[in-house]
Amino acid sequence: MKKFAVTFTLLIMVTCAGCSNNSTAVQSQTVETTVKTSDEALALLKAGNERFYENESRQVNINAERRETLTQGQDPYAVIVGCSDSRVTPTHLFNAGLGELFEIRTAGNVLDDTTLGSIEYGAEHLETPLIVVLGHENCGAVTATYDAVVKKQEVEGHIADIVKRITPSITETNASSVEDAIYQNIKDVEEQVKEDAVIKELIEEGKVKVIGAYYNLNGKVTFLD
Repeated sequence: MKKFAVTFTLLIMVTCAGCSNNSTAVQSQTVETTVKTSDEALALLKAGNERFYENESRQVNINAERRETLTQGQDPYAVIVGCSDSRVTPTHLFNAGLGELFEIRTAGNVLDDTTLGSIEYGAEHLETPLIVVLGHENCGAVTATYDAVVKKQEVEGHIADIVKRITPSITETNASSVEDAIYQNIKDVEEQVKEDAVIKELIEEGKVKVIGAYYNLNGKVTFLD
């Protein structure tokens, strides 16, 4: 019995020691993410997604030091116009931390006056140089729209408004599949952002770049521009 007790105690000690080492290994780092150009911002996004895809994500810019710094203001390097889908969380996909991404998320990444105003705020007032329209594999909003248009399924409530906004991505291009419609929706939303008066002026001044991107649920983001 005494032998068992000693062995069990040693096992607990070894396990706890391992826990302590693991805790040290995953402590958050503070990393500089200030950029001057859209190309620099895009490079950060690509590097972050590569880490995420390869299961090498690191805890960055979430510690007390970072939180204290952010009380003085925010300086995000990218505006992400994405979908509300719980599987598509930009900060995780791009292995980013607090204050790095200005996220605007709606089902199907559809736009209205409120979302456009939010995009304008990020680009003009926060001087964020890159806007990314992020669509994704198996998007429920685009699937619902495709089923409503092609299969004539009924849509109720406010979801009908979402379907109405996505419908041109199917009807005006004769999309032959949900996947085709998802890619077209990304392009359509990207063009809508570019045609916004405030964003258009920032683009002409060389201060902002707008691009599309597609997230595969296996973890990989493909930039389309």
